[in-house]
Amino acid sequence: MAALGQVTPMNNTLFGCTEDCGDCVHAACCQPCHLGTIAQRTGTGDCYGTCFVAWVIGPFYPCYAQGILQNALYRVGVNQPIGCFECCLCNAACLQCQVSREVNDRQAAAAVAGPAGSQPQVIVVQAPPAQVAYK
Repeated sequence: MAALGQVTPMNNTLFGCTEDCGDCVHAACCQPCHLGTIAQRTGTGDCYGTCFVAWVIGPFYPCYAQGILQNALYRVGVNQPIGCFECCLCNAACLQCQVSREVNDRQAAAAVAGPAGSQPQVIVVQAPPAQVAYK
């Protein structure tokens, strides 16, 4: 984990699409749907809801995508800022592929590493006391 004020950069490059061609084709053919899958995988939104909003807002899509992608990166431990240049002037599909690969890599690494502590978490759930209604 990065120290306070330190930037944790992405490990994937912007034009590294050859590492995951299927993801690249998905983003190139339907950017809103691809954005929705990123939101769903990171818990930053619903796949269909994100896709629908992205379709509806039309020309404001890059601004919306920037927020979704930035939140997805925060969820996996990357605090590198995504600027307007990357979303508006660069190819948004390439940026989405970069973030998607980063999410995949970091989620896979977290799954292999397991939970932070060596002890499994135990959650105790106790039912509330029964209430009786008298007439």
